[in-house]
Amino acid sequence: MHRYEEADDSLVEVFLEVLEKTFPKYGNLKFKLIYDLKKRINKAQLVLASIELPSAKVKFFSQDEIAVDGYDYIMTVDKKAWELADVATKQRVIRHELRHVFIDEKGTPKLIGHEIEDFYAEIELNKDDPEWRRTLVMITNDVYEQERLMAKEG
Repeated sequence: MHRYEEADDSLVEVFLEVLEKTFPKYGNLKFKLIYDLKKRINKAQLVLASIELPSAKVKFFSQDEIAVDGYDYIMTVDKKAWELADVATKQRVIRHELRHVFIDEKGTPKLIGHEIEDFYAEIELNKDDPEWRRTLVMITNDVYEQERLMAKEG
């Protein structure tokens, strides 16, 4: 079984909607969207999604008709979490990841950590459901655990 899978229309549509609505200045960047098919933990937390800068080698291998010079960013989304999330939560996941995108004064794609300004912006944007992340993590972890137990029994 492969570790990753190409994004489907569901992920692409939500991504484009969030990009156009909240981050239109990044519309000219090339994002590669993929699903992670396995549970990923970082600092004892389930990773719902992540965004990274591709290495020079990955940029070379990711060249295609969309990204002639390769992709600027790679966004990886936990497929189980995506399938379990409602539309609003999917938008929150994508919006959170896009907050890490930064283009420096030379036009070079960079990544930034969790800035205080973004923290406050996210609180405001998520005031209708401040526990969205914790809820999605719990549900997703439960499904992973059920699958683990079923595989152990079978």
